[in-house]
Amino acid sequence: MTLEPLLTLRHNNAVYSVAFSADSSVLASGSLDKSIKIWELPSGNEKFRLEGHREAICTVSFQDGDAKLLSASLDKTLRTWDLAEGKLTSTMPGHGTYLTCMAPSPDGTLAVSGSHDKTLILWNVTAGQQAATLTGHTGLVSAVAYSPDGRFIVSGGHDLLIRVWDVETRKQVREIGPHPQPLQGLAFSPDGKTLVACDTTPVVRLWNFESGELATTFEHHSSSVKTVEFSPDGTLLASGASDALVLIQNAATGEVLHTLKGHRNTVYDIAFAPDGRQLASAAFDRTARVWRF
Repeated sequence: MTLEPLLTLRHNNAVYSVAFSADSSVLASGSLDKSIKIWELPSGNEKFRLEGHREAICTVSFQDGDAKLLSASLDKTLRTWDLAEGKLTSTMPGHGTYLTCMAPSPDGTLAVSGSHDKTLILWNVTAGQQAATLTGHTGLVSAVAYSPDGRFIVSGGHDLLIRVWDVETRKQVREIGPHPQPLQGLAFSPDGKTLVACDTTPVVRLWNFESGELATTFEHHSSSVKTVEFSPDGTLLASGASDALVLIQNAATGEVLHTLKGHRNTVYDIAFAPDGRQLASAAFDRTARVWRF
């Protein structure tokens, strides 16, 4: 089934990241225009615009019961924002060069970021400071994710391997892969048993996280897959790609259930709403779009 967007929300340049609030009533979007916009749903009205980053925003995430927003930027910093007043509350510098990806821990107290400098930085978000630097990648890091239980971090990049890190010991414990091309996206199923990954090919790969074995592959896009995400109940798998499409698939069988058409260029990020009935997408065409299915 082909679906049209419910809302089209605009920035002045490419949109790289989207995130829903816990109650699905607010959407945040981060852009190459160096701004973060906060949108009211379902109206699509712009509530306010957060400015302070000096480069593109690569990731946004709601924190602390939606009272705060955590953002990560190519300017090598993480920042936290008070959403009651729309003000910057802290800036966390760290990486030696471009910060490319970030993921918060499930409880929001920690976050991990990856960079062109080949390192991961583990952040204490509550204290607003670095907790550790994780080294081991031999190429730039372009994707990170936390396991749902918060015990593990996975990272991937241009060295083609998915590296698994123990959060408590802050050590690499194993590797998954390799992929044939550089990694671009990583996400866990809600039960933590499956890790989905995409690289610069049209193929989505699902790995058994415990064994590290490849479980299956889905190939429905016509070009490089940029982002992947499971629905909150784990039954659906969404992917966005350079073909400007978002596909919603049966996570068990790979059957394409919905094709989301509307973007005019590469889709960089997707996010399911916590209610599982909406999805947001971010694209190079300077828009974030909201879909209901």
